[in-house]
Amino acid sequence: MRICCVIPNLESGGAERVLSLLANEWATRGHVVSVVTFGPATGDAYQLDPRVKRVGMNLEMRTTNLVKAISNNLRKVRMLRRVFTVNAPHVVISFMDKANILSLFAQVGLRLRLIISERTHPSYQPVGGVWAVLRRLTYRRADALIVQSEGVRVWARGLIAPQRVHVIPNAVGTQFSAPVDAGRPRGSVILAVGRLSREKGFDILIEAFAKLAITHPRWSLMIVGDGPCYARLQRLASELLPPSSFLFTGKVQQPEQYYRTAEIFVLSSRYEGFPNALLEAMACGCAVIAADAPGGTKAIVRDGIDGVLVPVNDPYALTTAMVRLMNDEDLRSRLRARAVEVSSRFGMERVAQLWDQVIAATSPRF
Repeated sequence: MRICCVIPNLESGGAERVLSLLANEWATRGHVVSVVTFGPATGDAYQLDPRVKRVGMNLEMRTTNLVKAISNNLRKVRMLRRVFTVNAPHVVISFMDKANILSLFAQVGLRLRLIISERTHPSYQPVGGVWAVLRRLTYRRADALIVQSEGVRVWARGLIAPQRVHVIPNAVGTQFSAPVDAGRPRGSVILAVGRLSREKGFDILIEAFAKLAITHPRWSLMIVGDGPCYARLQRLASELLPPSSFLFTGKVQQPEQYYRTAEIFVLSSRYEGFPNALLEAMACGCAVIAADAPGGTKAIVRDGIDGVLVPVNDPYALTTAMVRLMNDEDLRSRLRARAVEVSSRFGMERVAQLWDQVIAATSPRF
């Protein structure tokens, strides 16, 4: 089967990681796979299998000029249509809202199947006025819509026929899967990983850690990632925390090295899609604390079994949970031992099978 995947870019991010994993899995299974981005085909954050055809449109640009923005999006539609025509895919799979809309426009009049995928919680991350109208007009024409949680399935009511909405979780990469070694040394580190943007709630984590940093001097906070709030979060940490108690690493290529040396991982998000960092931390054997944010968090963490859930946007509850795990080594060990089960619960083989079932259902000719 010929599969064409569309996404704005392959920079560091959850959607990009998932698409890369899927493209590589399908290529390994013998499918003819292409990955198309609006940006260039260089500088990808995730490595693709050599058998995956990489197409960069070099049309990604930021502009405040409405006429230029419309013109550029029309060029994207024309280019996508050309790619679809030349490659003649049996199915197109588009990731992320604006790419979905443009792909649906490009598909008009072509005999191909198109599956679209939302990668966050749209109720909490508006796409913008004009795009919201276009989404409502176009999504109903998709052969299937993939979402990551039951909450987003509810959001999709009215956009597309209910039977065409499918919940498929993210997969955890095999590089994060490793047996728990009880004797492996781990530092007294509270670790957080992700894009430094408001929805990830790193400010909540810093505020919560500030309430215990003085009384627990052995522990430190490490924040891994980059994003628009980087400078503001650094200033906040400098104001609230002792200088030696925190570290910002910036963007890293191999976060697994941090997961495997930290005792506790914290996800403090205000809302989520299906958090890859949480999956990865658990697969690497961290004891995790996660905010019960709208999205897929509750589908990952089994409260009290393989992690601890706390109310969203609640620094006091987060502080209490961190102190509890800091002071109870046996509890951390029990949570770590069960956390690694995410590698089987959300393994690539299982998740790819769910995608294959949707593809088969929407492509009866093949």
